[in-house]
Amino acid sequence: MAIIKLPVIIHGVTGRMGKIALRAVQTIAADELAQVGDDLIKPVPVGLARNAQKLEKIATEKGLEHFYTDFAQAYQFALTMNPRKQIYHNTISTGIRRDVMLDILPKMNPETTAVYTEKPLASGYADGFAIVDALEKGGFLHGVVHHMLATPGVRKALELMPKIEPLSATMAFGYEVGPGLSGNADFSGQRPDFNWLFKESGGGIILDMCHEAYLSEALFGETERLSASARLIVPQRMSTDGKTVINCDVEDYAALRREHKNGLINTSIWSWYRRVNSEFGPLEITVEGRGGSIVFGLYGIKVQWKETAPANRWERSVSGEKIEWRDYWEYLNVSYKDPFALELADFLESVIKEEKYPKDAVHALNVLGEVEALYESAAADGATVEKNDIYYYPRPVPEGWSPERLQNGKLKVVE
Repeated sequence: MAIIKLPVIIHGVTGRMGKIALRAVQTIAADELAQVGDDLIKPVPVGLARNAQKLEKIATEKGLEHFYTDFAQAYQFALTMNPRKQIYHNTISTGIRRDVMLDILPKMNPETTAVYTEKPLASGYADGFAIVDALEKGGFLHGVVHHMLATPGVRKALELMPKIEPLSATMAFGYEVGPGLSGNADFSGQRPDFNWLFKESGGGIILDMCHEAYLSEALFGETERLSASARLIVPQRMSTDGKTVINCDVEDYAALRREHKNGLINTSIWSWYRRVNSEFGPLEITVEGRGGSIVFGLYGIKVQWKETAPANRWERSVSGEKIEWRDYWEYLNVSYKDPFALELADFLESVIKEEKYPKDAVHALNVLGEVEALYESAAADGATVEKNDIYYYPRPVPEGWSPERLQNGKLKVVE
């Protein structure tokens, strides 16, 4: 068995998602998760960030051997390690990804370097289109994180879909992100400040949690129409510095309705002010089908097959007879593996094989097109947006187009 050393430049390695990417790369190498034929792919992380002190701290704490503050030096090191194949993994903040990517892409060789980025691809469809256009015209192999699809609960759910024969679905996602004004340190700074500011994030929970789009597509297929309502529930939050109060100006709650081509309707709630009441954690998805029903989250799943629960007759209801409904569900065994590592391992294998990766930047751009449609609906009080009116690649935006966002009186606040 030959070992292929594959350098992975993690741009933004000192940030939250950069640290997750570093752990994924190290997990792939340690657990031997990536292999092509008889050859084992051993990814080698190469850290890239602006702050030298933070880099050195990460290197010491996480065992990062190779790190740079200069892209050219990091890239040259990667070329020296493996002249034939390198990975550039962009994990920097969504709002600045477009400018950074358009600056860096011309400096890399598309014949040897593949590009992988965090999600969302950009803060809007137009910026995402510019990135995809540069990647496609440049001839790069590319991929974008869709990590929820690699979690054990979702993987098992996808496996069961043909037996379930889904008819309807609901999703609930979120957890209590405290405003940080109570003095309880645990409910302070749970998420970064840019989550609450339009100028830094480009949007609120609809954009940030665009997982909804690719989850729904993977589970139920193509979308026909969309609608959404959104609100700001917590107008003020304490900054992560513990001193500054942030006046929030993006949505932190969204109710979404997605109609699929097969007729299935998926309704969902995404909120940063939700007290979790689920055994499966912050994400709970319920799918009702002809063959049975499943309830699952990222890391667990249970199933109830057709007519295995007690029939609910009105005579029992009015008599007060108690039924232990949860006793009639079957819990399925799932095993945990780092979903970021599993997904990145798939991408690395595609790169070595020189094959197109299905969860690429084009797909991530189409997700952003649906995000734009959800914002348009929310700004129009939940009006339906048809598929023909949704931006999908290669459709460009018109000249002078700007993304709809819930600003200037369109963002409704719960008082």
